[in-house]
Amino acid sequence: MSEQRIWFPVWLELCGLPEWLNTKVRQGAWGVFKKLVELDCEANFQPGHFEIPLSDLARRTGLPPATVARILHGLRRKRLISCFVPEHPDENILCKIAVPLPLPEPRDVVLGRLPRALQREELRYLDQMALSEEQEAQLREIVDEYLNKVSQKMNAIILDELRLIAARYPRERIRRHFARARAAGFDSLSWISREMAREELHEQKTVKPK
Repeated sequence: MSEQRIWFPVWLELCGLPEWLNTKVRQGAWGVFKKLVELDCEANFQPGHFEIPLSDLARRTGLPPATVARILHGLRRKRLISCFVPEHPDENILCKIAVPLPLPEPRDVVLGRLPRALQREELRYLDQMALSEEQEAQLREIVDEYLNKVSQKMNAIILDELRLIAARYPRERIRRHFARARAAGFDSLSWISREMAREELHEQKTVKPK
């Protein structure tokens, strides 16, 4: 992807998010969130999941990995992102920007502050894209599998992680790792996400070039 094709939705800079994130999450949160948006725009035509090593995200934002990890957890608590945050900085984060994106003020107020040219455009992250019936069925299947085999614990963060897993990995791999977690007595979704990512990385390394 060329530099010229990487873009950033300007309306995010004009809606009050920079100040709000640096105040409500922590100083530096806007810089990390902006880089996440750039990575999403680079990877996806429509908002979707993307991956990057935590160490690379730290390098590209000029912050220590531990600080970036704390900011990611803060952004997730504020429901701006769905994100798996690894324990080791060389492992990948798996992330998706929230749609619709929570705004610091009511939608009408935010839109009224934007230049008229932007008000007439379709604004990325502003409106929820409905899931297809097939996608809804797949997500319900993964949620049921998690509740039956891993844990009865459920909250908004766990549901967001399950959405990420459902979008990222084949169904059979998810079922197999849910079964592994149950057999090993683990009820941590983070452990499952980490194990699936490690398995996929191992497979990529062992594939022989043709």
